[in-house]
Amino acid sequence: MNAFVIYLIQLIVASGILYLFYFIFLKNTTHFRLNRIYLLWSLILPPILPLIKIPVNEVVSIETMPIVLDEIVITANGEIVQTSPVTQNYSYIFYSLIVAFFIFRIIWAIVSVIKISRRSIKERYKNNVLILSNEKINPFSIFKYIFLSRSHFEDKNGLEQILSHEKVHIRQYHSIDNILAEIICSVFWINPFFWIIKDNLKSTHEYLADEKVMEQGFDTAGYFMLLFENVVGKRIGLANNFNESLTLKRMKMMKKNRSPRYLRLAYLLVLPLIAAVIFAFSCKDVDDLNFPIEKSNKANIPQEDTIKKAVIIGEIYEEVDEMPVYGNGFDDVVNYIISEVKYPEQAKKNGIQGKVFVSYVVTKTGKIENVEVIQSVNELLDAEAVRVISSMGDWKPGKKDGKDVNVKMVMPIMFKLDSKEK
Repeated sequence: MNAFVIYLIQLIVASGILYLFYFIFLKNTTHFRLNRIYLLWSLILPPILPLIKIPVNEVVSIETMPIVLDEIVITANGEIVQTSPVTQNYSYIFYSLIVAFFIFRIIWAIVSVIKISRRSIKERYKNNVLILSNEKINPFSIFKYIFLSRSHFEDKNGLEQILSHEKVHIRQYHSIDNILAEIICSVFWINPFFWIIKDNLKSTHEYLADEKVMEQGFDTAGYFMLLFENVVGKRIGLANNFNESLTLKRMKMMKKNRSPRYLRLAYLLVLPLIAAVIFAFSCKDVDDLNFPIEKSNKANIPQEDTIKKAVIIGEIYEEVDEMPVYGNGFDDVVNYIISEVKYPEQAKKNGIQGKVFVSYVVTKTGKIENVEVIQSVNELLDAEAVRVISSMGDWKPGKKDGKDVNVKMVMPIMFKLDSKEK
């Protein structure tokens, strides 16, 4: 399986576990500050955890899997019909286009804020920087700026409650949370739990601001009425909207009794939970840590006990700091194979096709040595694959600790007949 796909699966599982813990134990508590911290780390940790590699086995196997190049598929007329990089690139391009779309949404939100700002009047009021708009907008804050309609500014009773609410967002830097959450959701858009966590984080911001308003002695009924009066109006995705996610649940939370202090002990359970996730995703056998990214398709080659031992030409490495390179890269390998492979006529007549795995060593002088078949299809196809690889020109040798070394590699060549030739 593609390494990036595995990474995404682990990321989704990790964030799902963290959100499930929040949903069961923390979501209905009034420990909003702790909830905010937990939700932020639930966004930050999952992309990091799969990248942590912890060796758990000190016994290093002498025989590890060789470096496997991407598969090359050859038809009977010598044409290439596919290689792994082409398929992978389409997937990456599609994924990247979706990322670009969500990044564009962030940029568009920023542009919307700038447009509102330019059409509005900036005014200082009781040490607050207000952006007064003639449009009907929901009150919101971004960093130190509070955006609101002129009608809100003229309502002095409601204004004090709005300012009290928005100043909490400003003092606690909720805008940074929002921007971070938007970026993470954009990059990992495929993960549904990140979107859910982002929404819960924004709700927690509102709970924190509502809590402060109530602590300052404002009339609860009047504050609820203010919320209802601001149901409609333009909203900005990156902003801390005064009326963001207005629901009966939010109002119920404001009237809810404070959660007991002992429930804070539940947050200590997060530590073993994270440790368990790290252990599940990050603890690898030492041999696994030696596999470079090119080995992502190692499951397609035979097991170690079927690989013949090559003639020793000195110390041979199967994991290196720099891979051997033919010409300008893998494309040159593909072009060489296409130009040199001749599908055996007898194999065509007999309808023989299949994937031949050929092992070889790129020596520290760049020569090809010890060419042998490690998974056979037919002696005709095997012989042709060995012939072509044996006749390859010099490679740029691989490097280990800055020195040129002998590197063992495997090339899969798929001989494929058209349906009419079978």
